[in-house]
Amino acid sequence: MADREKLRMLEGFYALRMKSDSQKEHDIRLANKYLSILEEVNSPEYSLGKKGNYDFLHRGITMCCANPQNGILITGINPGYNRKFPNGGYYTFEETMLNEEQHKSSYWRNKKKQIVGDDPFLLQRTAYLDLFPYSESSQKKFRQELEEIGTSIDNIQVKTLEVTLEEIEEHLRPKLIIAANKETAYYWGIDKKSTWLGYQLEPVASLPSCLEGKSIILYRITGTGFQMEKKDRIGQDKFSGKSNILGAYFISYALYDDRHVSKYPQKILSPEIVKSLFEWIDRS
Repeated sequence: MADREKLRMLEGFYALRMKSDSQKEHDIRLANKYLSILEEVNSPEYSLGKKGNYDFLHRGITMCCANPQNGILITGINPGYNRKFPNGGYYTFEETMLNEEQHKSSYWRNKKKQIVGDDPFLLQRTAYLDLFPYSESSQKKFRQELEEIGTSIDNIQVKTLEVTLEEIEEHLRPKLIIAANKETAYYWGIDKKSTWLGYQLEPVASLPSCLEGKSIILYRITGTGFQMEKKDRIGQDKFSGKSNILGAYFISYALYDDRHVSKYPQKILSPEIVKSLFEWIDRS
């Protein structure tokens, strides 16, 4: 069993909220899977667990909980590190963060404000999931460390992404995915040379009116496929051999703060656009 203290943090999080027992049990199982990966990497078998080396390995996980199913999924790469919460934490996307201090994070405030806002329709349908729930503010450093660790042990990137992919495929099953980080193309399959999640993404030719005039590419998941000789693949074959989200729509989206809104208005989403797009998808 992974670190019980960190799982008790999650139990305490649910004790303060009117959420269902089934949501709580699901999220405890999910958190345990991620924590077990850290526990394995930090085991005495490896020299990686020494304090100060690969900092993210010692910070627990930061994870969004009580995510709605069959709706919108916003994904990032990994959460930034907050010194006031060195052991990670749990939150809901609706609240943005576990408490007021975390809620002030400009990254979360701007992203939520721009994509979802306070629209109850969107809040009730939007899930958030980092591909890696391990805290590190520098994504360049984070990726380098993941790759370095992968040369020492069974690939931590594969182990973690297998858990994340299972959560997407078997539980969340979103209709619309907004990959709100420029690094996501590396994992989602927009770059055909990268096979991580194994999705085939095809641009949608006939766009809904809410995206007309926008420089935003809307993709659709049309299949799965891998470059079999590469080691950076994780298998859809673990999930009945067929993706459960075939036909889902996908946007690779990296712009979210005020300077981007004013400088690149044609590239910016808004809650109104996201709501109209989701309603269009529901009718399709």
